Amino acid sequence: MEMRLLTTESERNVLAHSLADARACHGASYRAAGPTQVGNLLRLKAADIYALFETEGDQAERMTAGVALHDLETFPKSCDQPDLTRYAPRLVLECSDHWSRSRGAGMHAWRGIAVQVVRRNPKAVLVYLAVGSHDGFYAAMGFVDAGQPVEYPYLEEPDHGRPRVQPMVLEGEALAKLTANVHRLKIETPDNYRTLRFDKSDRLRPAANRYPLGIGETAAAAAQV
Repeated sequence: MEMRLLTTESERNVLAHSLADARACHGASYRAAGPTQVGNLLRLKAADIYALFETEGDQAERMTAGVALHDLETFPKSCDQPDLTRYAPRLVLECSDHWSRSRGAGMHAWRGIAVQVVRRNPKAVLVYLAVGSHDGFYAAMGFVDAGQPVEYPYLEEPDHGRPRVQPMVLEGEALAKLTANVHRLKIETPDNYRTLRFDKSDRLRPAANRYPLGIGETAAAAAQV
């Protein structure tokens, strides 16, 4: 299994179409359109975008999951909340656009992005989850609610309103546990982390014992905007 940084415009276009298809399959009604589209394109252009492939060297059309990552120095956080000014912007990472086409692929994509997160040594990781979606996977990984739900500015609903999202943050002891768990993974990288290769059987451990290890394999990708 391989997770790669997408470096060309054509690869990113394939991912954008795959993301839209995955959202539709999971029943999400929101999309990047109208006045939200330009801002969303600027946000994604500033982010590092990674895609998961079943086989090494697969063409872009065969990606099975993906995720975007940027620090707040490169591009501001998507919503005004939560307040993370206690940390330098370069030390806060926003993880977004987590999607998958098949059961389990979202979990493997999270494992790959966790490696990318940990190697950047952040103080906090931020996600925005669609209100009403399943957040058990993120809670299992140590994320906690950070304030009240807010409107997400880069997507719109069919009525032209903005979807509401719940900010969640991973920091402190929970982030330290994720870091320790990532260091236990068996990862190969032939090109300084632009490509990650790993075995399907190696998984991240949950942050707390009360959560089952396999929780939310599909919901993990469905929840995140």
